[in-house]
Amino acid sequence: MKPESKVTIAIPTYNRSELLKASLESALAQDYRDYQVLVLDNASDDDTEAVVRLFADPRITYVRNETNIGIFGNWQLAVELNSSPYLSILSDDDILLPNFIRESVLALDNHPRVGLSVAQAGFIDINGATLHLTGTELSDKLPEGLISGLDFIHQIVDGQKWILRTSAVMFRADALNAVGVFDLTHTKYLLDLNLYLRMAAQFDFFFIAKELAQVRFHVEQDSQVSFHSPGGTGSLAVVAERTDAIAYLLKSPRAEDASYRQWLAERLLHISMRRSQFTSELIPELNLSWSERLRIAMQEIASVIPAGKRLILVDENQWSCEILPQYDALPFLEQDGQYWGAPLNDEIAIRELERMRQTGASFIVIAWPAFWWLDYYSGLRNYLSSNFCRVLDNSRLVVFDLWS
Repeated sequence: MKPESKVTIAIPTYNRSELLKASLESALAQDYRDYQVLVLDNASDDDTEAVVRLFADPRITYVRNETNIGIFGNWQLAVELNSSPYLSILSDDDILLPNFIRESVLALDNHPRVGLSVAQAGFIDINGATLHLTGTELSDKLPEGLISGLDFIHQIVDGQKWILRTSAVMFRADALNAVGVFDLTHTKYLLDLNLYLRMAAQFDFFFIAKELAQVRFHVEQDSQVSFHSPGGTGSLAVVAERTDAIAYLLKSPRAEDASYRQWLAERLLHISMRRSQFTSELIPELNLSWSERLRIAMQEIASVIPAGKRLILVDENQWSCEILPQYDALPFLEQDGQYWGAPLNDEIAIRELERMRQTGASFIVIAWPAFWWLDYYSGLRNYLSSNFCRVLDNSRLVVFDLWS
């Protein structure tokens, strides 16, 4: 029988002794033999060391930094101190399920070109109760099994919101060494995405279709501040990383195809525009005011759509159809002429588009408040681009003629 591969579970931590205790318990409860747990205490001033010492388990190595070296420094230290072929970095507030190591090692052992494996993750609150999340915290449905690294990057550029929860990831140490481990290219809050994209440029990924970790959501997390608080910069950082992802694809053999380069150029223009949009929200004086943009957008609509036409307005209900009295304007989605919210998926969006087109809609106007649709509903975007003429495309509006 093939011997089990040695694994390191590294837990960088700072002043979270109570939550760390639960994370440590989960790391030590694995149904796997040959592994060690490396606790990296970033100069905590609570009872972190005492909590770790209470376990008295020979698999635990406790390292205390004399000064706080930051999240980046502590994560880098995890890689530097690792002596195992496989490494997982467990957040000090997350939980591993008992078969995490076994399933992850199996995936890496069976696929030597894979740089990392990633499992499904559930969600818990500060007290460990199960959370059923909706909205921006959720990832799009992850793929299953082996996926090429370039396919992963392509899907991120295309608009897939694949969130790889770091605690559910196991790295091949040789792959980490090959890509240069962590970096702070755009922000300190996306150490993981930056690494995943750089790794995907050289290695394949394996997605395990099982829940093997639990991610804890609470107000102290940097991600909550960065992505879900007023003035958060998380979304800006994501589009910056996606811009880099296009560069990785341009450097790949896929870019030898002229039509693929054209697609990448179109995605680059859109993603760059989105980055400017997020930047303007953080620095309002950088661009036109809302009212100025709206006034110009109204003029532009009038320049390409004849008065009296029926049009579909995609605006997140932020403009309202009443702002276009010279048109028979309908919201999208709509029911009995009223805004009905965003579609659940591309299939519904395309079906509703065709229903409205067959009842007389001649144009679809996508306004800047809904530009995120052009990423999230990539199927709808591709359907529009493939079947209809784009008559206007700028930082305020994208307009398609549905009958040309």
